[in-house]
Amino acid sequence: MPETLTYTHAHADLTFTWDGGSQIKLCAGASAPYVGFYPHSIFAPQTARQVFTQASLEDMCDAWWQGRVIPADRDFNQDPWHTTEFAYDLQIRYRGGPVIEAAPADPTHRYQPLPQNSTLWHPIIDLAVSGQTSATVTTAWLDHRVRGWMTGVLEVLGVHALQPVPDPALYGEGVDDAIVHWTIRNLPDQIKADSTMGAWHTWITNTIRELWNTPAGPTPWRNAGITQQPVSEHRPWTYQDTLADGTRLNFLWFGGTHVFVTSPDVPARRGARDNTIFLLHPREQATGPILPWIQEQIRQWIATCDATKTLADTPGTALHYGPWRIELTGPGLCHDARFATEQEAYAAARQARDQATSTDGCVTFRSIFSTNDSAARVTTISVQRRSPEHEDLWCAHSRPWSIYTQAPDAFTPYART
Repeated sequence: MPETLTYTHAHADLTFTWDGGSQIKLCAGASAPYVGFYPHSIFAPQTARQVFTQASLEDMCDAWWQGRVIPADRDFNQDPWHTTEFAYDLQIRYRGGPVIEAAPADPTHRYQPLPQNSTLWHPIIDLAVSGQTSATVTTAWLDHRVRGWMTGVLEVLGVHALQPVPDPALYGEGVDDAIVHWTIRNLPDQIKADSTMGAWHTWITNTIRELWNTPAGPTPWRNAGITQQPVSEHRPWTYQDTLADGTRLNFLWFGGTHVFVTSPDVPARRGARDNTIFLLHPREQATGPILPWIQEQIRQWIATCDATKTLADTPGTALHYGPWRIELTGPGLCHDARFATEQEAYAAARQARDQATSTDGCVTFRSIFSTNDSAARVTTISVQRRSPEHEDLWCAHSRPWSIYTQAPDAFTPYART
């Protein structure tokens, strides 16, 4: 049996343990919420090229915590990487060397890998363009790079909107919705004969095969997309700081709707999930590239911190307990979004109304209790204000808007005495 290795990261208040298996287990200290905060484990590579030691464990765990690329986890010459995309229509592989290759699947055996020597295999991504080599490539990087490549392919095809200045934290967002909307607009006759997704898969399958049959093959798609990896649970963004009195702070973003703050020195204040919310919805609030914007919010907040008062309230706290909200309802649907001011609430309500009427009831909004910031079949939207007498009671502030009775005075505040 391999020796069990353990590494404790004091500032992060995390203990990593590897017992010889394929996973490194994480155990969070008292400063982290006890439910759904950190993943239970991260991948632990062990190959003939790498002897897994205490030093390599620490390097790997530090790389994960800091959002760096985790050291190479496999010899792809001996153990090639393979995946399928576009619903098994396109097979992708990496066998070591300078390129990632792809080939259309066999239409009669879509779920079976193509022969290694098939002439259909063509390069689609050059490692050098992404600053990678065969010695630094990891399975996580391959997975993210291929997903970014697919987003770039959809942009080339005009299916997904091209970002003027691509932001890794946003790149690829809305792809599924973009595919549905593009298919409805461009393939109406095929949708009637089949279905929306059936029409899309038929079209993309034919497009792939037609391209591969041209003399240039997939050259128009080569190196599509951006090379930066997005922030995710497996590659978090973290920032550490220490106050003048020595209080240690950790800021974390896993790419979702919450930016968190924890402190191993103030576990009582930061031990519950609600109390660890530093910022809500950075994507919607950011006024520029997301990661620099988050760090600027942190810098401004730290300037107000006073550890003797158990730290300052966070920007997320103000929104979490915001006195205004819009409520979106429909058949089997009830969601709400919170706001700090009346102006923000009414602006969001009108935007949601416009989305509901132009996209068949599909609305995006800033929830605070769910990671799903969209709702389908929204038929009614109302603006509400928290009751000053009862914290859990919400009162209607204006006449609601309804898709069935679109009154001209909807969203006009009620007269109050």
